[in-house]
Amino acid sequence: MPQTDTAVIRAVAITGALGNLGTKLFRHLQQSSGIERLVGLDVRAPEDLPQAVVPGVEYIQCDLAHWHDPRWRGALARVDAVVHFAAQNPYPEATWQEAAISLDMTLHIANAAVESGVRRVVFATSNHVMGRYKDDPLWQAVGAGELRPDLPPGVGTVWHTGAQAMDSTPYATSKLMGERVCKVTAVRAAGRTTFACVRIGWCQPGENLPATLSAAGTPTQAGGSAAPVDAAWARADRWYKEMWLSNRDFVHLFERAILADGATWPDGMVLVNGMSANRGMKWSLDETKRWLGYAPQDDVYR
Repeated sequence: MPQTDTAVIRAVAITGALGNLGTKLFRHLQQSSGIERLVGLDVRAPEDLPQAVVPGVEYIQCDLAHWHDPRWRGALARVDAVVHFAAQNPYPEATWQEAAISLDMTLHIANAAVESGVRRVVFATSNHVMGRYKDDPLWQAVGAGELRPDLPPGVGTVWHTGAQAMDSTPYATSKLMGERVCKVTAVRAAGRTTFACVRIGWCQPGENLPATLSAAGTPTQAGGSAAPVDAAWARADRWYKEMWLSNRDFVHLFERAILADGATWPDGMVLVNGMSANRGMKWSLDETKRWLGYAPQDDVYR
């Protein structure tokens, strides 16, 4: 199991800290004795924080789309690691314009992290980079546990919620390009900054229960009554359910991505899948366990 880099990771910044995933990780790390200081970065201002100052916790309202914004640039200079969730639109129905701005944010974070001496960048990429594997012919090309991160990308999931047709190609493209940004920047950093890119499955807002997963494929849409109950619908339903990432496994996975020792990572960067241990799923977790020491506990079918 990879060792923990606790000697150098004491302060962590989280972008998109007020979003679904950012909030869950922020709350978890507040209870982690290994992290002494947390900085939340978000374009919004927190509305429900207590008036009393919480030691070691700071929220900064800033705009990651602007390179010269001193608020987030100054924050990166004071942390050891940054987890990058922020996006102009964090959902798969993002437009090309929104996806372009999201890619700008990733470029800014990656480059500023290296310039500031941040030791670890964790980039929240997406299952939608491999979305074409949901359908034939790619569906037939991989069996259970064979959808590895090093396979050719299948960019953009295409599906129907029952109410409308969906295509995540713009969103998925920004994530794939973000992965490439991290790879190139890691090589340039020559080990001074290491990058972990996690292709997150489906971690719904709130309780994130298996019972609320559906072929709608996104929390912003509900499966409509007009959905055709056919083989394609059944395959989509299975695809989305089997990429479930439970709340418990999510916070464990990202804590490992922050703390795992990256000294042996190829060119200072790893790309891994991020799902729970769902029986029969196409996704491989071998790389996630190898490089990060990930030990998922949940299964969508259990």
